[in-house]
Parts: sequence; structure tokens; C-alpha cells
Amino acid sequence: MPEELVLATPSCQDIAARGEATYGEKYCAELEKTSNGKFIAINVTNGDGTLADTGEDAVRLALEKDPSGFFHLMRVGHKAAFQAMEHELCPLKLDPL
Repeated sequence: MPEELVLATPSCQDIAARGEATYGEKYCAELEKTSNGKFIAINVTNGDGTLADTGEDAVRLALEKDPSGFFHLMRVGHKAAFQAMEHELCPLKLDPL
């Protein structure tokens, strides 16, 4: 019986590192001139990049091309794809004893 090749799933850190490296080597120079603010989903298994106006569209289109790919999402010209916002919920009020 032939032995099947089993590919290991890359860690989140590995996907991020490979995605950022691919972006820097292959896409950064051109996209930061022409597509600032758009989103790119980078398939870290083959280096393909899928560009779209929203992160959701970039990932959806990338998955249509390669449903088994591993993707790193970046926003062109930004340090992160999304910005986390800090919201103050109801401040805790303690009654004095």
C-alpha cells in the first residue's frame, strides 16, 4: 500500500510570517503606490495575492481560487488589517461599606 503524504497545517504564527514576507517581497512596492487602503489575502502556500476593497471580499475571492489555501490578510499601506477600538462600557461603581 503506498504511503500517503500528509501535509502539516501551519501555525498561525507561520502563516503570518510567511504572508508578511511574501507581501514585502512580491507586492509591497507596487500596491502601496496604486492600491493604498485595499485588502490583500495572501495564500502562503503558493504566494498568490487576491486584492479587494474589503477584507471579507479578499478572503472570499481567495477561497474561491483555492479552497484549501492558508491565507494572511493585510491592508495595503497599514500596519494591521483592522484597528481594534477600545470602548468604555459601564464603569464599575462600588458602594462604600
